[in-house]
Amino acid sequence: MSDKKTSTAQAPFDDPNGDVTLRSSDGVDFHVFKFILSFVSPVFKDMFTLPQGSQSDIPSVPVIPVEENSITLNSLLLLCYPASTAATFNSFEEGKAVLEAAKKYDMEGAIRRTGDIIMAQFLPTNSLELYALSCRFGWQHHAQTAATQTLEIKDLGRPSSMLTGLRDTTGFDYHRLLVYHYECGVAAQAVVGSLSWLEPSVSNNTTLMWSCRTETKAGRQLCITNLGNRVITPWFDEYLVSSGKELLARPCESTIWKSIYYNPAITKATNCTYCQSHAVIWAMDNFRTKFAARVKKVLADVLRND
Repeated sequence: MSDKKTSTAQAPFDDPNGDVTLRSSDGVDFHVFKFILSFVSPVFKDMFTLPQGSQSDIPSVPVIPVEENSITLNSLLLLCYPASTAATFNSFEEGKAVLEAAKKYDMEGAIRRTGDIIMAQFLPTNSLELYALSCRFGWQHHAQTAATQTLEIKDLGRPSSMLTGLRDTTGFDYHRLLVYHYECGVAAQAVVGSLSWLEPSVSNNTTLMWSCRTETKAGRQLCITNLGNRVITPWFDEYLVSSGKELLARPCESTIWKSIYYNPAITKATNCTYCQSHAVIWAMDNFRTKFAARVKKVLADVLRND
């Protein structure tokens, strides 16, 4: 007989009427019901139907040791029990351990619920790991969501400690992610190659980025919606080109809002006597809002066509 001390789990797994006890690897007893476990897990259902030894050798309430620790087992059972509080996880690794346990016991409902919970909790911080898990478990929608979140990662594909999150993915799924990231980068960068997507209300003749009378004599021409080709100011051209390079490496809306080239463009514009007198800050803020919305749209188109 083992001298290892045991304790009883907290409610609802402390019910003395339970007809089976699951003992965690760290010695916590969970008093549960065979009917519930059989309903959610074919593994436990088969276990309970196995022939038993002589009645004298079987305790009134059988004790089943499991490999999972009490934290994992508690979360797993909460996902299975009716009317129980929804499980949340203190870390991604904790959620992943519950997912692995649900897979081992063939608990399809718990697998789906765990996937939904860890996506809701850890998408911003663990997008690569969640992409790998989603591919592994066949969660197409979650895989797409996680792949979109990875666009926040600059230069995905270069050697990085972040890539350890992909240790559980296949080469094929990793390749698909890189292709998606590249296609999004190309599509986002192309937004600055033409401004024909601007609404006419934004691209009017008085917008200073292409109506400046002092700095547009030898600048580059761009197509501006209903205005046709217009020469843009050098400071605005520099902003567009630099933003395009940022988007190629990190194709997401937040790249525009966090761009290191935005404020320098404003500073250069205020050095122009014409631009500084024509509400340059308002004009650029208005353009940036439309710019971010356009990038969001083209990225959605890439995902839709993938």
